[in-house]
This record gives sequence, C-alpha cells and structure tokens, in this order.
Amino acid sequence: MKIKIDDIKTYPIAIDRDEVFRISTGSSLTAENVLVRIISEEKEGWGNSSANSVTQETTESILKAVNVMASEMENKVVDVEDNWKRMRDKLPEDPSALAGVDIALYDLWGRWEGKKVYEIFGGVGDDILTDRTIGHMTESETREHAREFIDQGFKAIKIKIGLGLMEDVRRIEAVREEGGPDLKIWVDANQAFKPEESITLCHMIADLDVEFVEQPVHVDDLKGLKKVTEETDIPIMADETIKGPKTAEKICTEEIADMINIKLAKCGGLTGGRKIVDIMEEYGVNGMVGCMGETSVSIAAGAHLFNSTSKLKYADLDSHFMLSDNIASGLDFREGKLHISDEPGLGMKVHEDKVNDHLMDLEGET
Repeated sequence: MKIKIDDIKTYPIAIDRDEVFRISTGSSLTAENVLVRIISEEKEGWGNSSANSVTQETTESILKAVNVMASEMENKVVDVEDNWKRMRDKLPEDPSALAGVDIALYDLWGRWEGKKVYEIFGGVGDDILTDRTIGHMTESETREHAREFIDQGFKAIKIKIGLGLMEDVRRIEAVREEGGPDLKIWVDANQAFKPEESITLCHMIADLDVEFVEQPVHVDDLKGLKKVTEETDIPIMADETIKGPKTAEKICTEEIADMINIKLAKCGGLTGGRKIVDIMEEYGVNGMVGCMGETSVSIAAGAHLFNSTSKLKYADLDSHFMLSDNIASGLDFREGKLHISDEPGLGMKVHEDKVNDHLMDLEGET
C-alpha cells in the first residue's frame, strides 16, 4: 500500500499508573509514551511509541527519531513495508519509535481502504482473551490482587516472579487457590534466574498447572535458555531475547525456546510483528503478543496482530488497564476478553482533550 503523507505529528504523554509496577528489572509509577499521528488528505492514522528499558529508548530519543522519519516521509508517497525497511536500516536502535510510525501507517491504510487492520493481513476477527498482570508484591498482596482481577472478569493472570524461589512458589500457589482449576496462570521471570534456578522453579510448580514460564534467564544467555527449555516440562517462552525477526528465527531454528513473545515496541511495529509471525508459521512455533506500558492505541494494534494468525495463542494486552486514564476508545473488555471495534483501521478514537491533559513539555515535538 502506498500512501501520500501530508504531515506527521507527535504527542509525548505521561500517565500515572494506578500503583507502582515492579518487576525483576525495575519499577515505575508513570508510563511515558509518544503518540504518532499521520495525516493523509482527510484521513489520519494513530500509532504509539513506548519509552522503555528493554530497547533503552526515552521519550526524547523517540521524538528525535520520529522527527528524522518525518523529514523523509512528509510530502512523499511511501510504501508501508518499504518504509519500514528503510527506517529500520536508518534507525536500528529506535524500534519503538518506528513502531509508532508503522502502527499509524497501518491505521491510515485501513481507514483508506475501509478495512480493519487484521483484514489487511488476511486475518479473521475474534474476541481475544487477555490476562491481567500482577507485579512484584507480597503473598497477601498477590492474593488480594488476584481476587480483584478475577472479580473484574479476568480469566488469566500473569505473575511476575523473581523474589526468590520459595516466595515465588507461594505467590503462584496463592493465585491458584484464589482462581481455582479453571484460571489460566502464566509466569514471567523477566530474566531473574540462572538456568539451574529456573529448572528448579519449574519442577517446584509442576503441579500448579502453569501454562508457560516467560524469559527465565538473562536476555543474552541463549545457551541457558535452551537448557531450561530442554530440561523442563513447562513450556518456556522467549521475550526480551526477541529483538526482531532475526533473533526470532534463531530461537526457532535452534529450538532455544518453545514459544515467542512479540512486542510491537521491540520489533518496530506491525510490519516487524508480521515478519516474526511469518517465521513462527514457517517453523510451527506458537507464541504470544505482549505489551510494554503502552496506551490502548498500541494495545489495539497488538489485538489486530493477534487476529492475523493462528500461531498467536496468548495475549498479554493489559498495560492500558494499569493506567489512571484511557486516552482512546474503541477497544472494550467484557467477560475476560478484548473486543475490537467494527470501525476500519485500528478502530480507535483518540480523545485529544485527554491527550492534552497528559502532554509533556519537551523539545522535539513535531
């Protein structure tokens, strides 16, 4: 799809979380994002870039990178996939910035053609079961949060671990007790353990019906990740290790992990996400679409990616639930599932008054 780009605008926003969110690699109270708005004649598309510690992008670096992209795209006709390749080569250290632009282009593409984004990829619309994540906290707080989320209708809970093997096991047991046998439980270590510890943990929770353990070892310890995968019965999912299509293919070809977690901010948006999906489909590997503190704009993009393939079996699309304000509408949550709007593109309506309420006063806005 070729699109004439008239203007690209950025909106750096900071929204407080409902509470401090803690994982093995750090904690945060505020989520910083950059909304990207691309205008083509009377149509517009929205995307979302996320400042995060995984890609080491800041709000300032995202604004700078999007400005560079805007200088090469404005007043030109761009092909969406070719644009992704060019900008990926030009700005290889800025995947989240690229994600914002790429997602906005797909939103625009869908609006021009009157199609939902997943339809562009040949997918079929369906409601999507998503989890709700519990960060690092005490056993009693973990139990309290699990009960709250279950009461809200969530049927899957992801538990962040890394507080120590015994404490982590007690917390997982608490969630299983609260949720009963039907609750789906996912576990995410965020690189917290050595391979031997990871294997021990998996043996300790073997009877708790955990569906998978995510990124148990350091991002660069591929040998250790493969060892854990081979020596445990619980499926192991690679997350931080997956930086893009190249690392995803390595994981698949060398059978380093059982599954893959795709995050749009890490792989440069929907184009990068689909390239990873193509690899998963080629090698018969299943996985999950995740998130990194983004607003519901990016969550909607992840939902459309989920519906573009049968290889994405899990959706960890809950970061917008953790924010004190929702700057866009069009993605609903009912009975444990996300429901995508019937509108074209991403199907999201961005409320600019809410965006303005959270604007950061930074140089570099376009």
